[in-house]
Amino acid sequence: MKRLAVLALIAGCSGITDNEDGIATLEIRFPANTFLEAGTTLRLSGVARNGAGDSVDAPIRWRTPDTTITIDSVTGLVTPRFATGTARVQAGVFGQDTIVTTIGGLLLTLTAKADSLVLTTADSITLTQDTATATIRTRFLGGSPATGVLGRPLSLRIVEPAAVDSPAVAFASGRTADSTNSDQTGATTNLIRAVRNRTPPDRVVVELNARRADGQLIPGSGRRVVIRFLHQ
Repeated sequence: MKRLAVLALIAGCSGITDNEDGIATLEIRFPANTFLEAGTTLRLSGVARNGAGDSVDAPIRWRTPDTTITIDSVTGLVTPRFATGTARVQAGVFGQDTIVTTIGGLLLTLTAKADSLVLTTADSITLTQDTATATIRTRFLGGSPATGVLGRPLSLRIVEPAAVDSPAVAFASGRTADSTNSDQTGATTNLIRAVRNRTPPDRVVVELNARRADGQLIPGSGRRVVIRFLHQ
């Protein structure tokens, strides 16, 4: 699901009062994630709003100070020119007053294309002690021959049992949902364990997903790992 964010303004108005064009803020719709793969495109969008939060019919224009991407100033279509690097994107409305977002408000990270997400550990893990730790490993692969893809975000979520405020099993972060980026070999490593002084359930299911910047799932997403606890 796409995030919505209002990027900070650097010109045209102070606070949230309307300017001469009746615009108070620019609301830019962020991509599903900010990793933009080589060979893909991304269409950005946004809306101008007045001080009451209503949309204003005003054309948003797009630009970048960087040469790592090209961006259509009218449609917001972004095309990466390289497989590595970063790109800053700025949006603005140019009328009687000029309102633009901060230059670093939207930063895209360019990566090689990931063709698949591969689970490199077993999809069923049995732990014989409630305090033991399970390790879930994956790899992002792309190209021909397939090689690891650096810097791709993997999302992990415990889907069974249902999330509660005080979980009995969690990732190393202490949460029931987590994310991590792949290393130079395209690999990710995530730990999941029983929370101290809480009895884990007999069965825990973890779902793995990775998305492109446009929100599409990378093939291999949706895999599930089942962790079983043999209580002693």
